[in-house]
Amino acid sequence: MPGVVFNKVYKQLFDPHNELRSDCRYFEVYGGRRSAKSHDVCQAICITAQSQPGHFIPLMRKVGDTCRDSIFAQYCNFFYEKGIRIHVNNTNMEITLNNGSRFRGFGCDNPEKLKSLVGATMFHLEESNEFDEEDFDSLDAGLSPAKYPARIFMTHNPVPQIPGSMYWYQRRFLQHPHELSKAVTFDTPTGRAFVLRTWYKDNAFCPEATKKVLEGYKETNPEKYKLWALGEFTKITGAAYKSWDIVPEVPPEVLPESTGIGLDFGFSNDPAAALRVWIRESTHEIWIKQILYMTDLYPEMIYDKLCYAGVTPEDSIIADSARPDIISKLYDMGLAGIVGVTKHTGYKEEAVNQLQAYKIHIVEGSTDAIREFSTVCWARDKTGKPLPKLQDGDDHTTDCLEMLFSMTRHSLSILDVL
Repeated sequence: MPGVVFNKVYKQLFDPHNELRSDCRYFEVYGGRRSAKSHDVCQAICITAQSQPGHFIPLMRKVGDTCRDSIFAQYCNFFYEKGIRIHVNNTNMEITLNNGSRFRGFGCDNPEKLKSLVGATMFHLEESNEFDEEDFDSLDAGLSPAKYPARIFMTHNPVPQIPGSMYWYQRRFLQHPHELSKAVTFDTPTGRAFVLRTWYKDNAFCPEATKKVLEGYKETNPEKYKLWALGEFTKITGAAYKSWDIVPEVPPEVLPESTGIGLDFGFSNDPAAALRVWIRESTHEIWIKQILYMTDLYPEMIYDKLCYAGVTPEDSIIADSARPDIISKLYDMGLAGIVGVTKHTGYKEEAVNQLQAYKIHIVEGSTDAIREFSTVCWARDKTGKPLPKLQDGDDHTTDCLEMLFSMTRHSLSILDVL
């Protein structure tokens, strides 16, 4: 297709006739950050749907609400950028091409909508590490297209290794030897599998600033370098947050007790992030739900995203005070409860230490928060000794909690800081 540029490594998704491989049922494409795996898998699937009429391709996330700003938006953007005419139903997250092929965003958290998967020809499971094995088996068992070969594409980053155990997708697809950037295929009991691990050097369009950050971890945190750059499963040492888990939802009795919103503004390639937080002092528990995590957002876009996520003028919003211009803009637009965090040296480290006394529950679908809470760690000196300072890096959602918690612990109200 004119105007479509693939990184060389992802051309392994195609056969010698430049068609999407039909000899494999499972495509496990994983690796480090900024490796372009989701982007180029999206392109490969879109090209196939454009050239072959009548495809029905569900775009899947574990939690349906996370589809809209991630995988669904990515597929829409492909067609918009290439000037291909499509019909988009934003309510149903459906894309229809002129040849009858269509895509639709789904989450495994809505059994009723899953009934609409009848007739699917292939799946794209973004952040496939979110899915449990039962989810995968259910989707796999129901995929039996009449016209085209069944294919399931799984794209994700590795997550920190659990000592003494193995994730289901590791056990099923990653035990066969494979090298970085070189695809392998092998038979499984239910179909042939394609496995490809990639890294940022496979992405010709990876920003130089990102390369510098990733390469810096070679010295400052070798475990993070293996995880984020090389795309390897590794155990993170010196994790700052140790007492947390993943839960399906915030308990109904806790929902009315929202403490507020933590909001971190993105800079350059960094994302803007926001969490809604519930703190229950009586049981020393905290629930957090990611409501925003996106790059390239103007203040007006941040406002729209927050309002769509249910943020109201009455909500207390603690934002990064490094951007008073954005805070002022959001206030003028109607978020009357927004203020900048009061900072002092070491306030984040103080917040993390105080948070050790709480059990933190992260709501399913908060993918970026789960990743960051599992990898943010204490800095180390040249000998590897931990320092009483947090390491800079992938910490946008953790910043949100630390800012909100810091202000809450100091018993400041909105009136105190206006």
